[in-house]
Amino acid sequence: MLMQRCFWPVLFILLSIIVDIDGRQQSKIQPPMPFKLSHLTSNQRGNRQSTEVQQMNPCNGTYIRTNGTTCGLKEIIIGRCYQYQYTNRGPYFNYQTNTKDCTELYEAFERAVRYKPFCEINMSTYEEYFKLTLKDIKPIDRGMFWSGTNMIAHIYSNNGHNYITLEDTLAAVMLNQLTWCGKANDSIGFDYVNCPGACEENPWSDVAFWGLASKTFAESVTGEVHVVLNGSRDATDLAFRTDSFFAKFELPNFRRDQQFNVIRVNVLLLHSPDIPIREKCGEKSLLILEDLVRQRGFDYTCEDDPDALLMIMCGNEYNARECQVARRILRQEWDAKLFGQSLQNQPELFLLIFVLFIVMLCAALLT
Repeated sequence: MLMQRCFWPVLFILLSIIVDIDGRQQSKIQPPMPFKLSHLTSNQRGNRQSTEVQQMNPCNGTYIRTNGTTCGLKEIIIGRCYQYQYTNRGPYFNYQTNTKDCTELYEAFERAVRYKPFCEINMSTYEEYFKLTLKDIKPIDRGMFWSGTNMIAHIYSNNGHNYITLEDTLAAVMLNQLTWCGKANDSIGFDYVNCPGACEENPWSDVAFWGLASKTFAESVTGEVHVVLNGSRDATDLAFRTDSFFAKFELPNFRRDQQFNVIRVNVLLLHSPDIPIREKCGEKSLLILEDLVRQRGFDYTCEDDPDALLMIMCGNEYNARECQVARRILRQEWDAKLFGQSLQNQPELFLLIFVLFIVMLCAALLT
């Protein structure tokens, strides 16, 4: 009878410990909304999703969502140009860097597309614009490319402070996430109602701007380059795709016979927490990529989940199983740094000591 009296309080306390630990873990401050690597896509082409709009000027002071040219296109482009050069000071600027004429850059862009129907556009259309905006850019050992890892690659590049992606350059910043298309025989010269999403008779029109942007940027990088790929894509999608922008426009244009050459391609292969691993370095499409890189005369390395990128992924996948283990260890180390000892497990320790006291008391009563 005495054993039974001791057993139930001890069991109750043990259950209380388990519930308390689980409850405190669930009541942590909620993390940012998580993202999966497999859900990350390029935002480069803007939104051309079809909607029905009245045939009227959508830029008359009342916002109307359309598939057409972004309202205020000229003002946005010129404003971004000034902000990039005078406020943000892009990644290749220093205190002596000469600024570019923002109006001149916009006019080069406008000459390329105004009055010209979207389906008549090709990559040569934007050559003057990129000659002006990407002139003299030579990222040495800091050029970064990505496929299927848009968000995390740009967190890692840190707006050009760590590495430089195409989207960190003035040429891309001025046009990123905007929509535009010319309109022939029109006083304005831009179609503000409807821009085609694709042209069957000219498939190059849809990739003309970002294709030439990718090609021109790839031609400018030197030394070691870094490529962030996604090894957690679904079974129908590969980490390295031969139809990706990287495969079609960037890798083929790395310099190897100029004064400033690319010498090594470093692949950083990421695997999203709580999603099955589809590919690792040295497997499947990564073998194809390695062959292509070496055929072009470059050295090749591949690393699965570098530590710095693991930290970024767990910052966004706060509650993922793998990240919870890492979080506990990090918390213990941080507490030791702050307080000289880890406070992570102190409440559990006190409860366990109390349970041990109850057990010893019951044992004494039984004797």
